Amino acid sequence: MLRIKLKLYLFIFIFLFVPGNVYAGDNYIPVRVGISDTNFRTYVFDKVEFNDAFFLDVMDSSTGYIVPVDENTRILKVTSENNLFRIYLDNILVAKNLTGPILVRPKDKSLISVKDLKRKGKQALYRGYIELTRSSKDVQKFSIVNVLSLKNYLRGVVPNEMPVRFGLEALKAQTVAARNYAVTPRIKAYKEFDLCDSVACQVYFGANTENELSDRAIDETNAVIAIDRDESPILALYSSTAGGYTESYEYAFSNPETKEFPSNDIHYLSAVPDRVDFGILNTDESAEKFYTSKPESFDDLSPYYRWSKEWTKNELEKVLSKTLVSQSKTGFVTPKLSDEKDFGNLISIKVISRGTSGKIVKLEIRTDKNTFVVQKELVIRRCFQKNGISIPSANFVITYINSEVPVYKFSGGGFGHGVGMSQWGAGKMASLGYTYDEILMHYYQGIRLATIPVKVTANNKMVERFFYTEKEDAQAVISNNCDVKKMTIVVNEKEINVKLKENKTFVDIKKYLQKGINKISYIIDDEADYRKFVNVYVKFNYENSKEKNKDRNSAMLSLKNNKNIEELENKQCSGIFCSNDKEKEQNKVNIKEESKKEEVFEQEKEAADE
Repeated sequence: MLRIKLKLYLFIFIFLFVPGNVYAGDNYIPVRVGISDTNFRTYVFDKVEFNDAFFLDVMDSSTGYIVPVDENTRILKVTSENNLFRIYLDNILVAKNLTGPILVRPKDKSLISVKDLKRKGKQALYRGYIELTRSSKDVQKFSIVNVLSLKNYLRGVVPNEMPVRFGLEALKAQTVAARNYAVTPRIKAYKEFDLCDSVACQVYFGANTENELSDRAIDETNAVIAIDRDESPILALYSSTAGGYTESYEYAFSNPETKEFPSNDIHYLSAVPDRVDFGILNTDESAEKFYTSKPESFDDLSPYYRWSKEWTKNELEKVLSKTLVSQSKTGFVTPKLSDEKDFGNLISIKVISRGTSGKIVKLEIRTDKNTFVVQKELVIRRCFQKNGISIPSANFVITYINSEVPVYKFSGGGFGHGVGMSQWGAGKMASLGYTYDEILMHYYQGIRLATIPVKVTANNKMVERFFYTEKEDAQAVISNNCDVKKMTIVVNEKEINVKLKENKTFVDIKKYLQKGINKISYIIDDEADYRKFVNVYVKFNYENSKEKNKDRNSAMLSLKNNKNIEELENKQCSGIFCSNDKEKEQNKVNIKEESKKEEVFEQEKEAADE
């Protein structure tokens, strides 16, 4: 009888909670996203409420118990007490002592509304289903996890990471980078979910912020990711503005496991100038020449392309006496400062070393009491704050003005860590006619575009995938380390029988492709040992854009009045992306607000990183 009940519960679970909305052309890849509060300050809760409870199915997955919800119920509330869940319907307790996780899903595959949770000033709405699971950091509380398809996750990410006014090709580049990051995040800071919903991972605001053009970008890059030479998905880091020159990974990030800094190099995250004549900026002289001027580059439409900050000596002493205490906890300030009273009087600030883009890697702060060495771009940014907001980037030069009231002036460029793709740069590249693959290959050197690899085992009858391509030139790449002899590939109903080689087999499929969505199926010979498997992906044969980029870099200098760029400058904009004259005053407010948000968001990321 117990077995029958468990089977029944399992059937109900599969029927109710395997996500729907999967149509032809979709590859269902589940993503678990941690949902934070409205201010993005916490991922643990002791209660949560849902609107329109009569649309919801609710189940305790540990027992299979389904909470009865009638058609008149408005509010579902779940609380945590003594390590157990309680469920209330319109404030009436209907279930207690539930172990969880608690699963919440709309009955008619509509959207889930979390009460009092806002995203972009709107009511937060989510596709897929919600899982309430115990927090590993505080068992008295729980995490809110949105489980949905990778495609629907991207629909809530792309228009929030990049303004849709940047155009389709820029949005496609952003989509591939975001898809890569979802598949291969730099760190996994939470046990309960794969990704968080803030800039500490990627900005995910749910279904209420989806956009038709960004949806199209997702559809027209369906299943496409960037891969490295070893066929693994790349770590596709990106930031708002690189200032005309991206930085190498090792000069901006510490090793997430050993905390070593500078970190190990990642070849496809090497420093990339927007123009070949920019040279290397690892000296104070070259950095000063670059960041106190405004050469034309892909980033030059960004309000953060160039920036400056000033403090009187007394103001900066007050700032550093506080920030060095907080940043000493990261391990990248030596010696540590534990009491702001021990800071002393500021004597000098000196750059010790810079990265290729001129990003400060290490600097020295000398006082009459001690000499502090500060390392790592985010730690450096957080040490130097203006009105409680960290400076936009670590790409800056320092000028000391010895006047009646001594002043320190920082002249810099860029916003964010500056590694990988620059979002503002991608926007201008698109306006100049670059396609999304060319944008990606500019910022991530030596990559290839491919579909997400899939494991095909001998006991699978068939593995079916869909992908989008415009090039109609691709190969199926089969990695065979299990001595599988043969398999069948079916591309748009055309069958290809493949004799497999050891290690790798390449199958030309271009004559079977069509522009747009394509269907591909993989089948291993039925006689193969069921334990054997192969890994398969489709590699697209895009032209290497290096030479083309060189030609366009020189041509860019004569495109200052290009109509597309004028349109990009003058289109209605929002947030930190405003740059036209009409929006200047509002832009100042938005920059301050967005900078403050980034400061809050990045605290979680850096806490995990350190």
